[in-house]
Amino acid sequence: MDSDQHDVRLLLNEQMQLRQVNKILHGFPSPRLWRKMVAPVSDIVESNHAAHNEDREFHLYVGVPYCIPTNPGKCGYCLFPVEDFAGSRQIDDYLGYLEREGQIYRPLLEGRVPQSVYIGGGTPNLLKADQYGRLVAIIRTVFPNVTDSDCITLEGIPPLFSREKLLAMKDVGIRRISMGVQQLNSELNAFSGRKQTVEHTLDAIEWCQEFGLACNADLIFGWPRQTVSLMLADLERLVATGVDHITHYELNVGGATDFALHRRDELPSPAVCREMYHASRDFLAANGYRQRTPYDFEKTCDDKAGEFVYEECERDWHCHETFGWGFAGVSNFQSSDASTSLTYVNARRVKDYVGRLSRDEMPIECGFRRDAVDHRLDQLFRHLQGMWVDRRGYQSRFGADVLEEHRASWDALRERGLVDWSEDRISLTPEGVYYTPLVQTVLAFQRNALLRERAYRDLAPGNASRPGLVVLDSSSAGVA
Repeated sequence: MDSDQHDVRLLLNEQMQLRQVNKILHGFPSPRLWRKMVAPVSDIVESNHAAHNEDREFHLYVGVPYCIPTNPGKCGYCLFPVEDFAGSRQIDDYLGYLEREGQIYRPLLEGRVPQSVYIGGGTPNLLKADQYGRLVAIIRTVFPNVTDSDCITLEGIPPLFSREKLLAMKDVGIRRISMGVQQLNSELNAFSGRKQTVEHTLDAIEWCQEFGLACNADLIFGWPRQTVSLMLADLERLVATGVDHITHYELNVGGATDFALHRRDELPSPAVCREMYHASRDFLAANGYRQRTPYDFEKTCDDKAGEFVYEECERDWHCHETFGWGFAGVSNFQSSDASTSLTYVNARRVKDYVGRLSRDEMPIECGFRRDAVDHRLDQLFRHLQGMWVDRRGYQSRFGADVLEEHRASWDALRERGLVDWSEDRISLTPEGVYYTPLVQTVLAFQRNALLRERAYRDLAPGNASRPGLVVLDSSSAGVA
């Protein structure tokens, strides 16, 4: 056994006994290694010029930063950067700055046509009914080719949806709703501080169906005091609504959240969380839902099944790019030859976002320029969200065999029953799908060690030639 395999086996032995951490950003590397950077205008322009001649898709994320204050704060568990909502005037002001950012980017993104638009946050259904028209109009000032037939998704929480709002959303071209239910069980849901009832969720789903809006409902397992039977009861009630899609993912516990600080002893054990995953997957499959990612399930009877591209999940080796517009938006652009890439995040405090735009600056906080090695890992991570990797496609795109490139890691993962392969593909086993975050960690184990060493070496006294590392805690690692 060589040292690489030995290290990987030790890592697997340790990590398979712990709670899994679903990655907020499924790409590589972790935002903890991103750096302060100058606005990468030239990179965007280069990608834009190449876009007309290459097989690259383009997706748009639009961020809304505000959430209703709760006690405990941030619903007890949330690790995303958000700020407290203080009234509709706050939204009006923010939309003005969103428009300002759009005008800065407009000449750089001219001609790009988003294949999908995702309006996230924060809590975008905080907007009043008449504000959705303004929001979508701002989007269309930069992307006039976005039509009502395109897949525009808006996320929100059940208590803030109403018939009036949903009709207003439909009227301006929003066609899909992503609903952060988290828990249907009222007793468990109360830990989040939300004023949410079962009826809020059931009514919102029913209205979506009445108005012909596709609907996704998010549930979290591994919640404090949750049992397998309580989880299945929630799923059974949700499935009975006929909802189109269900996202069912494990709770991330970290940062200075209430759950991390005060409810750790109430969390289900790692073994119970694993049991929850398998029980929920089997239940959903038995009720006509097809698994599309480690966390996403869709109704197999839906004529349009498979059309929606889940966030940060790619199933081919074309170029997929994302523009993250607004507070905490994360962008990904590839170089003209698609061999390297650039990712960056906008300011994660509204004050900083507004301040940069007031100075006519791009509101970028930090980012990472991926060389060829890091770019291949990033693409591999995103494909693993689809639960398998196309070996022939990888060979065609990058001129390398993905199996041989990470042979020690794949061998160790196969020994533990987490992956298997053929000449055409590498597939996660049913057990391996649950451990997707760990599979990604193993594949990047050596590269991460090198990047961390390089980053902290650059921060050594006397080395002031490079922009400083931005050390991000898990509460500011991504976008919803």
